Amino acid sequence: MPDIYDEIFQYARTYLEENSIYSPQVKKDTPPNKKFPLVIIKETRDLLYDENLDKTDQRFRIGYEIEIYTMDKNKVAKQTIAKELKNLVNDVFDEHYGMNRRFNREISNIDTDVYRWKMRFEAKIDENKRIYRR
Repeated sequence: MPDIYDEIFQYARTYLEENSIYSPQVKKDTPPNKKFPLVIIKETRDLLYDENLDKTDQRFRIGYEIEIYTMDKNKVAKQTIAKELKNLVNDVFDEHYGMNRRFNREISNIDTDVYRWKMRFEAKIDENKRIYRR
């Protein structure tokens, strides 16, 4: 299996940090000190789905879950900040990597001061790190 998670994460983190006007913190998991806006990118799927008999041609299903957490900041609504970050995440996973977005919606949060949005992207990849949308 080609290890592509770190490569995708690094590209996504750099892209979001350089293109967002809200200075998001981009992490692989929930940090102990929560600074908002916060974007968490997790790999959720990495499964072999097809290979030839000598295992020289393998294909894998990969999946990523992105959670966006925002709070009102300097008179900017948390939903506005989340919208900008959703668009940037989509630029990375859909436009740049060509993955399919499978989930894209607000998630209720017990802390009403924090707005939470979740996205999921999936694709297929071969051993040469070539990503297939279908």
